[in-house]
Amino acid sequence: MVSLVDPRPLADLEPLLSWLRTGATTDQRLDFPAGTAMPDGRLDLCKQALGPTGAALVADALRPGVVRHLLLGTDGLGDEGAAGVAGQAVERAVETLYLGCNGITSGGACRIADNLRMSPQANQITGVWLKRNPLGAGGGEAAAGIVESARSLRTLDLVQTDLDAGGLAVLVNALVTAARAGRRIERLYVGGNPLGPRGATHLAALLEADAVSELYVSAARLGDQGAETIANALAPGGRLRRLSVASNGIGPGAAARLVAAAVAAGVEVCDLGRVRAAGALGSQNNRLDETAASAIAGALAARPHQLRHLILSDTGMRSREAHRLLDGALRAITPTRFVLGKGIATSVRRRLDALSADVPAHPAVHADVAAIRSVHRQPPPGQP
Repeated sequence: MVSLVDPRPLADLEPLLSWLRTGATTDQRLDFPAGTAMPDGRLDLCKQALGPTGAALVADALRPGVVRHLLLGTDGLGDEGAAGVAGQAVERAVETLYLGCNGITSGGACRIADNLRMSPQANQITGVWLKRNPLGAGGGEAAAGIVESARSLRTLDLVQTDLDAGGLAVLVNALVTAARAGRRIERLYVGGNPLGPRGATHLAALLEADAVSELYVSAARLGDQGAETIANALAPGGRLRRLSVASNGIGPGAAARLVAAAVAAGVEVCDLGRVRAAGALGSQNNRLDETAASAIAGALAARPHQLRHLILSDTGMRSREAHRLLDGALRAITPTRFVLGKGIATSVRRRLDALSADVPAHPAVHADVAAIRSVHRQPPPGQP
């Protein structure tokens, strides 16, 4: 999780630094010996081996209104470099901070929160991405500090940060408090952490408070008990629109109940598939059988709904189960696009695709997520 890098020669940064100091914007992609500037305000420095000193030079050269999204993934920043960059970037009107894979501990994340808290410009920060940093046991408290400090925050990413159920409880309390004050976080990423069924109880509290619009909690060891807990927390009229519980070892019955609850709650995208890191994380696939497929089909056919994309790849489905989905799709008022894995008859796939021809092949990507797209760091399809 900690990425050590040998910092590149500082001379490599000079062309970029010179351009940044001019305060000029660009209407086309600009490639430098280190990094790439994009016309939408992204400065992509992922995997550029900046180190703390190089990152500090970049932050110092920023001018307000030029860089809106600062991407510094896998740059060997450590706690000191990350905290320093965050402090300077917020003063220069940066909106998105991508700091994944930089060896940041909970102490460094707390320092980031402190720097945001002290800045009058912190209300401009809309996204903080900390994936694959070893925040550990104090990660929940550090993340809660970020929520309290960045008062316009819309996106918080804590994927694979060793967040546990206790830390999640602290974070959820901060998120619920913020929502009650009119500051709702739109999307929360907490997948790849050992949350388990106990963590699901805290996520349920988050959902019951209607404090988030998108929840990504894949590969978190939820199991049947965790899935049932989340299903019970979903209610019609809520704001949750996207739910990802891929690779959580959820069995057929619990998976079907969770999908039915998501349909009733107005969820638009539901992912029960498999994440690429499942093997490395020791995460088990979710599983569906013919009975579960029939139950899902019945829920989708029972009434008009908003579930436009349902991802069921790598859940053990074969043509028999897919036929049950097709039976329901033929009766459904609202079309749903199914994403299925291997082993499904081509004829069944084609009929399902025809019934959902008016649904886009992939869910729309929000601007906050598009802001961290990197030309130097290629994520798995469908993941930031």
